[in-house]
Amino acid sequence: MKKIIITIIFICTFLITSVWSIVKTDNIPEINLKVNVSSLTDEDYSYVGTTGIDNPTKDDFKNIKFTLDIKNLGRVVNRKITVPTMKRVLDSYELNRYWFGSLSSQDNLSENFAMYNEELVLYSRNLDEQAIRNIFSTAEVKVSWTTKEGSFEERMFNLGDIILFHE
Repeated sequence: MKKIIITIIFICTFLITSVWSIVKTDNIPEINLKVNVSSLTDEDYSYVGTTGIDNPTKDDFKNIKFTLDIKNLGRVVNRKITVPTMKRVLDSYELNRYWFGSLSSQDNLSENFAMYNEELVLYSRNLDEQAIRNIFSTAEVKVSWTTKEGSFEERMFNLGDIILFHE
């Protein structure tokens, strides 16, 4: 009888702990943020207009891809996502560094996710990796929310800290 009671207590404790873990995790959005910098391919470079640049080369430009995916927003209320545009980040450093690009986002409050994407070409002549990192270190992504239970949460990400360089 004692073994049965101990087994029941153990099973109940395990179940309560498991359910609490799922509920607690369910309150936290899954945030995936990437800023990738890579060299242009020959095909990429063929689309780059180089008017006004003395002796342009493919190495004078970089591709930058920004992605922010947020999932698990079902138990979140009053969410706020602040994302800087890459053009504004680059223009704050020096005009004419943002060459061209596109951006898209989907952030409907009625949905359980949000996504922001931006792809651009950076005029990077005379900028090494550290200089590019320094430019992006002036920008932050801020994600804040309130859980249905009333707890306020906030996450801030410095783009200079997460930027990755690829060849």
